[in-house]
Amino acid sequence: MNVSTDKSKERIGAMFDSIAHSYDRLNHSLSLGIDRLWRRKVTRMAKHLKARRVLDIATGTGDMAIALARLGCTEQIVGGDFSENMLAIARTKAARLDCGRKITFCREDALELSLEDDSFDMTTVAFGARNFADLKRGLEQMRRVTRSGGSVAVLELTIPHNPAIRLLYRLYLHGLLPVIGRLTSKDKCAYDYLPASVEQFPQRERFTEIMSQAGWRNCRYESLTFGIATLYTAEK
Repeated sequence: MNVSTDKSKERIGAMFDSIAHSYDRLNHSLSLGIDRLWRRKVTRMAKHLKARRVLDIATGTGDMAIALARLGCTEQIVGGDFSENMLAIARTKAARLDCGRKITFCREDALELSLEDDSFDMTTVAFGARNFADLKRGLEQMRRVTRSGGSVAVLELTIPHNPAIRLLYRLYLHGLLPVIGRLTSKDKCAYDYLPASVEQFPQRERFTEIMSQAGWRNCRYESLTFGIATLYTAEK
């Protein structure tokens, strides 16, 4: 079955607005519940770099921004997303966890950031890069707002290399996950789109090539949990 992976701002924004109420369950399901451990890799990196100002783009319901805000070294986190419904949940969650004072959640288009040049020590995106309509453009925008010597961290789901694990993960993505989606949301198309977007995302070496083309230096990747996810990092 061919699944549309149209990534226009209007379509993606509407889709995430419609599933915002169930997105946290979806994200944990896509990652088999291990996404919290993967985010810790990013927070450890931010702590090591002593990053004071961090931009988390495609912040969704704010999990990455909140994890960064809990670090002692960070002073200001900006969480950007163009889904207002997702941002509303992020603000509520941050307030409930008593870390809203450090975080500013705002509507941002990853391809046309309104933020100033060289204004962040680090930029992050967790499980949102695969929704960029123009991946190179999004990485260029993230680089523009990062100061010289700053870093980027991109967490993204990937397809495992190991044939047995790859088979099981694909069965899960295209079989069980859509069923979970239909039980938790009325938007069937979203739960077909998201697994397809994982399959079609440029992975590992190909993604680091795109990072280099966008101007980032020392681009590298680290496979996580049998290759189900990958952490990409680079420097400006």
